[in-house]
Amino acid sequence: MSAPDARFARLPAISLDELNASARLMTRVDRKYFVPRAVLAQVLAGEDGYRALEIDGVRAFRYRTVYFDSPRFAFYRQHVQGRRHRYKVRTRTYCDSGDCLLEVKAKGYRGQTVKQRIAHDPRHPAALDAEARAYIAGIVGTDAAARPVGADSAQRPLRAEAAQLRPVLETVYHRTTLVHDESRVTLDVDLEAVAGSARVQGPGDVLVETKSAGGAGPLDRALLRAGVRPHTVSKYCCAAALLYPHLPHNPWTRTLRRYFTVACQ
Repeated sequence: MSAPDARFARLPAISLDELNASARLMTRVDRKYFVPRAVLAQVLAGEDGYRALEIDGVRAFRYRTVYFDSPRFAFYRQHVQGRRHRYKVRTRTYCDSGDCLLEVKAKGYRGQTVKQRIAHDPRHPAALDAEARAYIAGIVGTDAAARPVGADSAQRPLRAEAAQLRPVLETVYHRTTLVHDESRVTLDVDLEAVAGSARVQGPGDVLVETKSAGGAGPLDRALLRAGVRPHTVSKYCCAAALLYPHLPHNPWTRTLRRYFTVACQ
């Protein structure tokens, strides 16, 4: 299934240029939800003002994301520890257009997410050249609050870990993007994550992410009224926890059991 509900085909369209002008949101507050498809359709049926991103008549787009981490999974461990400053490094390929970007996502004070990105060679989404590594190192810096955990490396700056980055897993999924004024909503379905011969599938529900510059947006309030609560979760962390069972995963144990399955190993 490449879209969560046929209703989105009836929403007014918004172009990519219009979306970037009104709700680019490179610095934002994110909230994530697992929402059954029927519930999401009912919630959105009662909401006005949404437009759906459309490019060349298409509204559900296939994404491929390759995540990078150090041999010690320093970035992943930051999330397990709940560090106030933490990072993700990935390449994202927009399969429909063929464009590819290298992205560094940083979580900072007050829960804000700051995303920085540059163009990347779409022929090599799982490779980092010297220029890409320098770009990453310049962002992650040597902030003590973001250093990896572990007594053997407590004094090592995160930049040293960034120099050892390697691809650890990739995800593929379909995404529909909605815009309401200056807020954005992404709806992800058909998620699969792969590392070597291991494969993870799920969730069956729509993974909804709301993105706004400040407080809760209209969909956050509508989901709350429907009894749907946000989850502190990321696709990378869930996939890594399942694909690399030796990693600690206590923050997401219930989420993993409820929403994800291991397809093969």
